[in-house]
Amino acid sequence: MKKKILSLLLSATLIASLTACAGGGDMSAAATGSAADSAAAPADAGNADTSADTSAAPAESAAAEESEPAASDSSAAGTTITVMASQDWVEDAEQELGKKFEEETGIHVDYQIVPADQYQDLLLTRLNSGEGPDIWGAQSGFALKTTYKVEENAVDLSNEPWMSSYSQFSAAQTGVDGKNYGLTYYDTTTDYYIVYNKKLFEAAGAKVPTTFNEFTDACDKLLASGVTPLYEPLADGWHLLMLWTESAQVHDKQEPGIIDKLNKNETTFAENANMKLAVDQLNTLATSGYLGDNYMSDEFADAEGYLASGEFAMCCLKPGSIKKIVESDLNTAGYTEDDFGLFLFPICDNQYLNIHPTGPSRFIYSGSKNIDAAKQYLSFLLEKDNVQYLIDNAADVENIPVEVGQTPEYSKTTLDFLNSYDDDHSGMVLQDVVLYFNEQWMDINADLAAMFIGDMTSEDVLKGIDERRAQLAEAAGDENWK
Repeated sequence: MKKKILSLLLSATLIASLTACAGGGDMSAAATGSAADSAAAPADAGNADTSADTSAAPAESAAAEESEPAASDSSAAGTTITVMASQDWVEDAEQELGKKFEEETGIHVDYQIVPADQYQDLLLTRLNSGEGPDIWGAQSGFALKTTYKVEENAVDLSNEPWMSSYSQFSAAQTGVDGKNYGLTYYDTTTDYYIVYNKKLFEAAGAKVPTTFNEFTDACDKLLASGVTPLYEPLADGWHLLMLWTESAQVHDKQEPGIIDKLNKNETTFAENANMKLAVDQLNTLATSGYLGDNYMSDEFADAEGYLASGEFAMCCLKPGSIKKIVESDLNTAGYTEDDFGLFLFPICDNQYLNIHPTGPSRFIYSGSKNIDAAKQYLSFLLEKDNVQYLIDNAADVENIPVEVGQTPEYSKTTLDFLNSYDDDHSGMVLQDVVLYFNEQWMDINADLAAMFIGDMTSEDVLKGIDERRAQLAEAAGDENWK
């Protein structure tokens, strides 16, 4: 077995990058819950005993261990707490847990799910107007301090009992200056990779690519066989950029020091040849017909179904999605999990595994009248039985970054894939290391979509990134932009 991915997360370089963006001095240490780390456990997570009935409602689970956080305080009974999140950030399994939470505490949870392309603007409007939801969601990372102003808009959770179970790396990303303000309630133990249909590849005579030229060759062969190569849903306004950023760690490998120069305002995206190549290669996907005819209106929620139908051969997805593909009603060909595999999207010929400790996280609004009830809810979510319920019932969640004694559901495909990369062939994704990038995620997606239909050039896209970075940096008072 190759070195565990955990050793990369423990490297001095990563620790420096995490503490630089979020502070980490007093964060509680906990296991990262990485898939590769779980592979080293005495029992193979992919072959864990699954004989227990996990389809039952969470209320039927065994009583939590004494060491788990208690959520039974009913002093807030009759209260309603609001949880505001972007589309696809709240699993159906969590909403089922919300019903159990109400049964146990009398506290009702109102989930307010907002379309992804509207979410950030609506959230910031509510926070800035002093009318934030009791619990609000945001991507962890750099933007928490500058864009979301968590020190003003969120409750300090550093002393919550569950901090001892929370990944120290996730805590660094949800914290600022040594204080933790959030909980990453998302599977950051794996990232997005290309999920592909092995049978369709074999029938078309295509091979798993390791360069962009090999990728286009595979796509051409798939097209010739009557299969649309890549499902890329642009309608949601967020997914397209993943094809670049989830493989953009290659930039720092090909040009060491480029990230530091970007963060010190010593260079720009627009003047970097590798950045332009990446955006041009994205444009090739559309102009070559690899995305089909309806990519502008395709939606992320339909991804597993389209792969199950065999109409598309690939999509950028979490590895846990393979289970959803196989279980889809559209899987009339009888595909099994063994019929799907994983590879890295070779933009700029990338072959470095993407490490991505940030993700959708929960924060309690500092102006909430229901802070205690909101704290009870977060504590409840991290009880062992409830963490296990999420893992067992959310198909694309194989683990979350806490350690409460849960059993991860990493498949053999996931473990074999992750363990095929060592530390030297891994790296942090672009949005986790470049300042003032993640905050403009939806804007960059919109610009890429405009490029696809000929309204913008790759130069325009990169200049737009630079202009918005400058605006964000100036608003944050960044000395490097003065």
